Amino acid sequence: MKGLDPKLADTMLPIMPRTAQELRRLLDLKSTRNQQLQDVLLADPAAAIAVFRELERARPGSFEQIGDAAHAVSLIGIESFRRVLDSLPEIAHPPRGRGASVADAYSDAAHAAFYAAAISDCKGLPRLEELSTAALLQNPAILALWAFEPESALRATNAVRDGVSAEIAFGAELGTPLQDANWRLAEVWSLPRLARQAMGDWDDFNPRPQAVKLADDLALTTAADWHSEETETLTAVLSDFLDMSRDQACAWLHERASEAARTFSRFDYPLPGFQLVLMPGKVGGDEDDDDIPAFGVRRPHKQEPRPTTRPGLHDTMAAVMKRIREEAGAGRVVFAMLNKERSRLRTRLALGGQAEDGIRHLDLDLQQKHLFSALMGKPQSLWLNHDNAQRYQPYLPTSLRAMLGPQGAYMMSLFVGNRPLGLMYGDGSQLSETGYRHFRELCREATSALTAGSRAQVTGQP
Repeated sequence: MKGLDPKLADTMLPIMPRTAQELRRLLDLKSTRNQQLQDVLLADPAAAIAVFRELERARPGSFEQIGDAAHAVSLIGIESFRRVLDSLPEIAHPPRGRGASVADAYSDAAHAAFYAAAISDCKGLPRLEELSTAALLQNPAILALWAFEPESALRATNAVRDGVSAEIAFGAELGTPLQDANWRLAEVWSLPRLARQAMGDWDDFNPRPQAVKLADDLALTTAADWHSEETETLTAVLSDFLDMSRDQACAWLHERASEAARTFSRFDYPLPGFQLVLMPGKVGGDEDDDDIPAFGVRRPHKQEPRPTTRPGLHDTMAAVMKRIREEAGAGRVVFAMLNKERSRLRTRLALGGQAEDGIRHLDLDLQQKHLFSALMGKPQSLWLNHDNAQRYQPYLPTSLRAMLGPQGAYMMSLFVGNRPLGLMYGDGSQLSETGYRHFRELCREATSALTAGSRAQVTGQP
């Protein structure tokens, strides 16, 4: 597998003509404030990236403290910003119609920034501008590929529309995993710390990178297909993150997409929000929650089979957790992941239960002797119930016992190949022998997919 072409790092990304026009108009007004410039920059990732590259040139290392474009502009100065703007190439004629183009990538980034602000505002997270900026800048490698090798970017984009994951489609064209390419360009271009943090496999229970990553996933997935299983899974993740029902999360996302379409209509972007008017049915209807098809509607025609893909860690685990709730009788499902040093086990994803539940905020020292550290010693599973609880009492300190479900719990350590990844946990009032069997099968299905994906990265095959 070849590495990332070093010429990508030298690529100067072109900005949208409407962006250039609006920024120049604002710069010519004496009353313009940096926040007004930022509103435009958050609609064009190329312009924002240029600002941070100039900030690093003028003030090396500033990316560690500066997370939003308005602050960056204030540090480099208006005249320097004007010179940067004048030096940027423009996309000559933004393509229109349904064919994939560079505008799709810019639209995805702008929508990610919009969703990040909305999610963070709903969640009550501070410094919305930093979260929006980080979401805007999540895929610099995709933008660079459109600028450097547009035919390669077009092939990858069409593959994503056909159901292939972005990681595989763009990784194949870039010659290196998309996540690695994004990280390396973020480092070379001195993108903000939060943007880099959200790009990585963060394993701490930190809602800020979670919000950024969720916004980016929603933008990419809904742009490809509102009806897909991936969209449905992300809606379930969104509902849990915002403490909403699934119907409420579905309606909330539809409303935000429509707002984004109105906001970005002047930028010549593809607008996924406008596609919602073509979807039959109503948002947030009264259907049974256990039988809700994608976004509350069924496709009027049979979908063509999609090629087998290797989803990322977040998507794989979120999909399996949803199925555990549906097929194994678990009310609460938690995926806890090892930190990089493999010394602690922390909650990465959680579905069901209450926001204050201890199991949703798990952070265990694996050097101590307890049930979870014992399970992580090798691939194994356990159904903790009334019949065997006495046997495991020595492994259940009071702090851990208080987190577990009173009716028992399913638990299974997860290994990708021979490497420990984390632990899946499920509890509730409907646990059974059949449910336990389904729980183990689903966990094995997830680790098999991730193991196959790891091998694919090594061999370069999907």
